[in-house]
Amino acid sequence: MQLSNLPKTLLILALSAAVFQGCGGTGTGNKAAGPPADAQRTEPPYANAEPEKYQTEIVVTTGSLVEKFMAVRSGGKWRVDTAYGDPKQVTSLRTDKDYVLSIATKSYANYQSGHGYDERARMVEDITRGMINSRTNAVFEKLGTEGGVTKYRRWGESGKDLVSIVSFDEKAGVPVKMEIFKSTPGTGPADVTVQLVNFKAEPDETLLTIPKDFKEVPIDDMKKVLIAAP
Repeated sequence: MQLSNLPKTLLILALSAAVFQGCGGTGTGNKAAGPPADAQRTEPPYANAEPEKYQTEIVVTTGSLVEKFMAVRSGGKWRVDTAYGDPKQVTSLRTDKDYVLSIATKSYANYQSGHGYDERARMVEDITRGMINSRTNAVFEKLGTEGGVTKYRRWGESGKDLVSIVSFDEKAGVPVKMEIFKSTPGTGPADVTVQLVNFKAEPDETLLTIPKDFKEVPIDDMKKVLIAAP
């Protein structure tokens, strides 16, 4: 069964589609002054690709709404969790095959994604609003380095006056925070904040296995579980 044949609800819960409708990879519209007219648009001047091995929680805050995710990768093995730490937590896992796990019911099902490596990269890019994995051209201004963290102001798509502040951790080698602004030039409270929390360069390999007390169920049964989830 191809992933594209699964119902929309399963896609939303199991593969993070709910967050795809958020601000998008380039941030939220900003009504402040844009970059200089002669500024050149480039790819990010810092590394933002996922490491071959890592583990992190991803926290996305939009006003009073806080969404939590987890991403783990060890080479070709990986997992992405939505609603991390919540009763409706769902795991997309790739080991020898592709699996979807319901944490609440301690069950899992095998499915054929048809996307492989690109699926994980796309999911992480969308969850992080483009902070990780996106190479979209924009205008970048280096603001300075403090405590091993370098900050960049980023203007997004031409004509949309998008702005965000990206904090790049020099030691970790990835951005660890992005603040997206709607109505201020990056000096007031952020409208959306994306953060990598508890980032580790060496993942816990046990997270890339199906727990022994989980029961395998047919994919059709798993669809019913996820659709019924609160």
